[in-house]
Amino acid sequence: MRRMAGWMVLISFVLTGCATYQAARLPSNDINSTAQSQDQNGLKAGVKFFDARESKQVFGVGKLYERFQPVYIVIDNRSQDVYEFKKRDINKTNTPAEEVAKICGFNTAARATTYGVAGLFIWPLLIPAVVDGVGSSNANQKMQSDFAYKEIPDERIQVNGLLNGVVFVDKMKEGEEFVIRLRNVGTGEVKLFSFKK
Repeated sequence: MRRMAGWMVLISFVLTGCATYQAARLPSNDINSTAQSQDQNGLKAGVKFFDARESKQVFGVGKLYERFQPVYIVIDNRSQDVYEFKKRDINKTNTPAEEVAKICGFNTAARATTYGVAGLFIWPLLIPAVVDGVGSSNANQKMQSDFAYKEIPDERIQVNGLLNGVVFVDKMKEGEEFVIRLRNVGTGEVKLFSFKK
């Protein structure tokens, strides 16, 4: 009876201790759903600064918000000109999604080592060492793909085109300014959209 109870505890420990990655979708790409938006002659830009709860919900990891400020951007071009967006033209330092995912990823070696050392004394713990090591690796790959998919690309916004996604900037304080620069491809004119966190 005690042995059966011990196995049940071990199995539940293994199943709950495995690293998994689950995240939600980005908010609507409707410009009106963003917290702040501006319209300059049919060229519209809107942003939403994710808080800690939204960051964890959208990206599945809490430590993202400790280091970065995810900003959701929507650009809706209803003008008669083509505009270009580049992340480097934002007034804040931004980090590529791949790098952010690596920083926020599950520590595969540490998790497997913890189980492995314990497994030296309690041999059934060697099983979760292998399972969790593989699970962490799979979760990290899934996280990297998801972060890359949600990152806003450097792209031209055609007439009646829409561009949306997240940029990961350094942590921001309340009231700090966030500026998006959009360049008219035909004339070179730059339009600035300024928002406050």
